[in-house]
Amino acid sequence: MLSKMCTNCPSIIGKQLGKRMRVLASLSRHGGDVARMLSSVSPNGSTMPIMPNNLFPASGILPNDPPGEGLGEKQPSQQGNRVNALPVSDKMPPVDQLAEQSLSNAMAQVSKKLGLFERVRHVCQSESIPIPGVVVVGEQSAGKSSLLENISGIQFPRAQNTCTRMPCVLTLLTDPAVEESYAMVSMDPNFENVKRCSIPEVEEQIKALTEKHATGDQFISSQAMYISVVRREGPQLSLIDLPGITHNSSKMTKIHEVTVKLVENYIKPEEMVILCVIPASNDFGNAEVVELAKKYDPDGERTLGVVTKCDDVAKTESSDIVEKVLMERTDDVRLELGFHCVVNRSQKDIDEGMSREDLLEKGRKVFSESDRMKRLPKENWGTLALTEKIAKLQEHRVDAHLPKINEAVRKTTTELQRRLCELPPPPADEKSQFREFQRIVSRIRKDLEEGIKGENFVRNYTITRVVDSKIKKFKKELQSRNPKWLEEAMIGEVSHMQENKKGYTVDNMTGPHSHIFINLIKKAFIEEELLKDSVHMVVRDVGEHLRHVVFHVIQKHASMNGILPQRLDATAQDCIDQVTAEAQSTCDRLAEAQEVTSTENEEFMARMTKFQNSLKSLSQGSTEDGYKNLATALLGAKGHELPEKFHTLVKESMDEKQKDAVVQICASLYVYTEFMIECFVETSAKLIKSNMVHKLADKLEGDWMDKLSGSTLHELFAEDEAVAKKRKYLAEKINALSDFKAELRSLQPAGPPVQKLSERRMQSEKRQTTADAKTDEVTAGKTQPSQTSSSPAQGTHEKSVPFVWNFLDSMKGLTLKKGQGVKSKKFTLSGVPLQLTLYPEGTQDAKEGYMSLFISAPERWQFKYKATYGDVEEVITHMKLKSGWTDFARRDEKTTVITLQVIEAIPPKSKA
Repeated sequence: MLSKMCTNCPSIIGKQLGKRMRVLASLSRHGGDVARMLSSVSPNGSTMPIMPNNLFPASGILPNDPPGEGLGEKQPSQQGNRVNALPVSDKMPPVDQLAEQSLSNAMAQVSKKLGLFERVRHVCQSESIPIPGVVVVGEQSAGKSSLLENISGIQFPRAQNTCTRMPCVLTLLTDPAVEESYAMVSMDPNFENVKRCSIPEVEEQIKALTEKHATGDQFISSQAMYISVVRREGPQLSLIDLPGITHNSSKMTKIHEVTVKLVENYIKPEEMVILCVIPASNDFGNAEVVELAKKYDPDGERTLGVVTKCDDVAKTESSDIVEKVLMERTDDVRLELGFHCVVNRSQKDIDEGMSREDLLEKGRKVFSESDRMKRLPKENWGTLALTEKIAKLQEHRVDAHLPKINEAVRKTTTELQRRLCELPPPPADEKSQFREFQRIVSRIRKDLEEGIKGENFVRNYTITRVVDSKIKKFKKELQSRNPKWLEEAMIGEVSHMQENKKGYTVDNMTGPHSHIFINLIKKAFIEEELLKDSVHMVVRDVGEHLRHVVFHVIQKHASMNGILPQRLDATAQDCIDQVTAEAQSTCDRLAEAQEVTSTENEEFMARMTKFQNSLKSLSQGSTEDGYKNLATALLGAKGHELPEKFHTLVKESMDEKQKDAVVQICASLYVYTEFMIECFVETSAKLIKSNMVHKLADKLEGDWMDKLSGSTLHELFAEDEAVAKKRKYLAEKINALSDFKAELRSLQPAGPPVQKLSERRMQSEKRQTTADAKTDEVTAGKTQPSQTSSSPAQGTHEKSVPFVWNFLDSMKGLTLKKGQGVKSKKFTLSGVPLQLTLYPEGTQDAKEGYMSLFISAPERWQFKYKATYGDVEEVITHMKLKSGWTDFARRDEKTTVITLQVIEAIPPKSKA
């Protein structure tokens, strides 16, 4: 088991092993989850590495002996309980030294670069710094988790239905000082307060967190789980396993929409590598993940297809897996980075305790012994080769985004340093504490004064502007509650009071000293507390706004000073309570004073005189203009038309003296209360501003200095635990990013990653064996071959590298009829320039439905060659200057590729 293996892993012996260990560690990264290295020292002090059997390089140089031979005893398999890691044998085969050195050189920089990024990934994620990673996507049960298990050695939960229900961010790290591999599983990317666990325990922890956070309506959760695996050596990568795209589920409605959106969110960032996992038996053309990848990676720079379950189709007669992977046919799905085939452990393999070497042997047999699968090039299959591709792809994304990452790290570090500087250090002694207290109080007072003046203050925290708006609202509210003296209800009440009077005098009927007038004012405004209720409301509103503003200013200047902000705010609340109560009391007395119905307002007397004159004129001759003048005199600017009930009352008063008295009283009440409310609001506003606003800063400063600046200062400035934690947190982030920034400067850009489809096609078309500089020019089409050009002195009898021609590319934009041909580019095979001519509809002599193919060569050369088109293979066994096939093959819509291979070439005989 892996955990046992890691426990027994010895430490590095002596400095003389350093260089050799780095080579081995670099090579061991291809061992995925079973990376381990043992070394022994010979009697003369030299070191002799012993490599694990699964560390065969992915570069195509393999040991002569097949894996599994001469490996000694295997670890016993575990039955019953699931095996949580791939078992590995303690016996290891020799490793080809060239392969070791080649792989070490190729992967040393990759390992250093990716390891650097993985160690700061959690910091960068928390600060939104873009860090390249690898996203594994596929449909439900495509084999994503099995693939991650094969690469990492971590057993993921398996189930009949959806087993991955939330994103799992798996980070693989190495630490030479680690004696035994360990892991951490958490919902927190920083892994704070998370206990380490052994590798076999990871699966159960994944299950526990999944059941806790991905259940019920959140059966598929967008919340990520983080898994960190630390080992002595191995690949350093970040792999993100996402829930498979699922179309239907009884556990969750709209599960397809949810899983697709989750995939899109993770593959959209340009720094992410996309692994599209597709089972070998599936139709690649219907793979939804491929379409999504092309949507967000149209140029194919970062998308690699991974074909799983290849062992299931290796012996299936009807399988076209090789054609799909190599993208040979015109209708095959094409990915610029191509497809890579793997064999993973099935559930049966796990239950039977299949070891790592057995899995490698199983994969080797699938790809090396199957007549179908052995057509795949070595670079297109195997977990080790895939791991190398993934690492190089991720490294390429790192290189492409280094400028962006550098700038993000610089900006983030600057911002973190600013936030750290804003945290106040705890004052050391009583004098410094008092100075700091005075400084904070002074700043708060300054902000409050600016708020009162409306200067340099946040809009929602100004004071005077907000208080003025509340007073305007108070005035409007009070005016709306003023009784409607000229309408039916109040006219009726005045009439009732007038009828109950025994006789009347002018003083009783009109003027501010009328008993009816005084009683109505007292009842509406004093006894029913209309004035008090309204002014209490505005005082409370102003008090609440002051509390809001003061709290904001305290938090702005004292939030990081222990319990000081709480004490400042509590004292401020008491102070505001006090000034609010004082303002209410003063305004209450002002409201009670309105019982005295007298006024020195000359405007009141002027309007009443104008009303009396208009009423007198109206009594002498009733006209429409007379009523308009009466309305203007009484209502002022509010209108030119009397309310209907009052208009009727005025008409009736011309003949009934009793009703004339009601007209006089209602008109007087209307004008008087209008001026009374105006005066009350104005005076109340002055009292509120004076008691609550303009003196607030003075009152607060006095209370704070009296109540807080004494012997309790040391309590107020005690280091707050949250502040200390934040300071430590910021400092650690700054240090980590500073080290990261320094390391970034030393990184060297790597070469190109996995070769693209377009590049492979171009190379296959231009591939040549023995060609000198002049022949290269011929291949590029710049010169014509010469009769005396450099050529092999003798005929070649070995098979050349074939020339592959996709003639559909040459036919773009052309419509060819029978007898019309298209030529290939000039190419070189066996050192000789050649060219193909194809008649897609055949020559005039060709049979109906057949294509014609001819080969052109330099004068006096003779050839033996083979041409392949789909299932058709034609061989010319006799040699002549120019030859081919009139009836080459029937046109096959499924393929547009012709392959030509020279079997033998005889140059011209030199003249005597």
